[in-house]
Formats: sequence, C-alpha cells, structure tokens
Amino acid sequence: MNKIFGIDISEWQMGFDFKKAKSEGVKFAIIRAGYTGSGNGTSKAKDKCFESHYKNAKNNGIQVGAYWFSRATTYANGQAEAEYMYKNCLKGKQFEYPIAIDVEDTKYQSKASKKAVAEAVKGFCEYLEGKGYYVSVYANSNWFKNKIDSTIIKPYDKWLANWSKSNPASPMHGMWQFGGSSNYVRTNKVAGVVCDQDYAYKDYPGIMLEKGLNGYIKKVELQSQPESTPAPKLEPAPTPNPTTSSNALAEGNKVKIIGTGKETKDGGGKTAYGIGWTRKIKKIYPSAKYPYKVGNDSGTTGYYKASALKKI
Repeated sequence: MNKIFGIDISEWQMGFDFKKAKSEGVKFAIIRAGYTGSGNGTSKAKDKCFESHYKNAKNNGIQVGAYWFSRATTYANGQAEAEYMYKNCLKGKQFEYPIAIDVEDTKYQSKASKKAVAEAVKGFCEYLEGKGYYVSVYANSNWFKNKIDSTIIKPYDKWLANWSKSNPASPMHGMWQFGGSSNYVRTNKVAGVVCDQDYAYKDYPGIMLEKGLNGYIKKVELQSQPESTPAPKLEPAPTPNPTTSSNALAEGNKVKIIGTGKETKDGGGKTAYGIGWTRKIKKIYPSAKYPYKVGNDSGTTGYYKASALKKI
C-alpha cells in the first residue's frame, strides 16, 4: 500500500520551518484550525498559528488539511463547531487533505454516551459536507472502539491515532497518525521540532479535484471548458495583489481571467468558471462585491474581483 508522509501541527509548533520540513520528505500538513474550550465545553477559539501555518505550508509546496479539537456531545454542538470553523478558518481557502473533527476530549466527551459523541461527529460532518468539504474523524483505537457509536459515523473517512511500528488493520482509515512525542517509525522531530507524524493512504488531492471539494473546481466542469483553455493546476487560488486598485481596470479593457468569479455582482449564484479565457470588461459596479462584469459581445462570462483579472 502506497503511503504519503505528513505531519499535524498547531500553535505548539509556532514558527515551524516548512521549507526544512519539505526537504525532510513532508508532503502534507493537517493544521489545527481551532478548538472548543474546556470551561463550558462550547466556547470556541481559532488557533493562533492557523493562518501563518496555512500560508507558509502553501508557499513551500506542502499540501494542507485542517482539524478542529472538539468537545461537542450533541448534534447541535458539533454543527456549531463546524459552522465556526467554516466561517472563521476554512472559507475562501483550498485544502488538498480532509477537514477533520478531533474526538478525544476527556472532560466532556469521555463522560458522554457513545451515541451522543457520534451524533456530535455527525452534526459536524453533515454541516461541512453541505458546504462542499471532505470530512474525516480523528480518534485513537480505543475511542473508535469504545467511545463512539461506529454505526453512526460509518459513512465518514477515519484518521486513526495509533502510535506503533505497524499500521493497525482496524478501523479502516485513510490516514494513520503513527507517532510524535515518542520515537517510533522515524525520528520524533521534523524540521528540528517535535510534532505528530502521519501517513496518508488515499490520493486526497486527486479526490478534491475530481469531485470539486475543499475549495476546488470539479474536474468535469474543467473538462467542459474550450479545448484551448488549460485546466488550472491544483494550487491555491491567486492571492490578491495589495497594490491593485479599482482604477487599474476600466471599461473596455481586455483582460485574462486568472481566478474565479460569480454569476452576480453581489456574489450570489454559482461560481462562473473561465480561468484562462480572454474577455473584456463590459461594466464596472464600484460598490459591488464582484465589481467587474466581464464577457464578450455575445454574452457575459461572469462578475469578478480585480485580483481575478489580468489586464492584457
């Protein structure tokens, strides 16, 4: 079975050297997006290093996923965690690896019933699946066996924590966290820092592109573009240029579409695809979320932000 080496990190690895990690063979990083606090089991906070870890991993060619440390014990609380994660961490980004719920809390979840914990997982996963994300459930072998109702979470991918020298057979899982603070298969340090280490057994980046998940465009939709249009590479969406201003583009300008837009100037409707196409700016709505109406004489391609257009 092919395996891909990766890590999972949080603010405990502040200032992590992704360039060095890549040179040591790291292909992906699952980054903690945030966590639910222990005080009342419902307060939520974003990981202090999520944004910097995400940016630095991407900039160094390391693919990413994300996880949320959960304390939910009801469907509604699991859903609330997912909603917070989506709005504050995931929205507007692209992830090549799963979005996971980390289930191992000893204060609330360990005292709840197997069904209650599983329903919390279900609430989390159903919310994010509804937003177009590929979800996964993280837990150790004991929790999967004794703390979570397996029949309820059966539809979801698993990320198994089992620190050992060989890959456990059960439960079936797409990722295996095999070590970290102890020395098992590899050194317990990556880029000179102690961190958890993982193997992935699925082509997650391929799944995201094929099915259009985690912020990526569905492959079948890419294939429907004109043959002369190159399909976008599996990489982050173009980063807006901070020097770009609304005055840089004018009506009638010929532009190349380098990012995605929307079917309405206010952002509603499906994403208007056209990356690589050459069109012209037909009208500008300065106060709109997607101010540039782009198309040709026969119709409109869509509405875009300045960062999605290149003047030619």
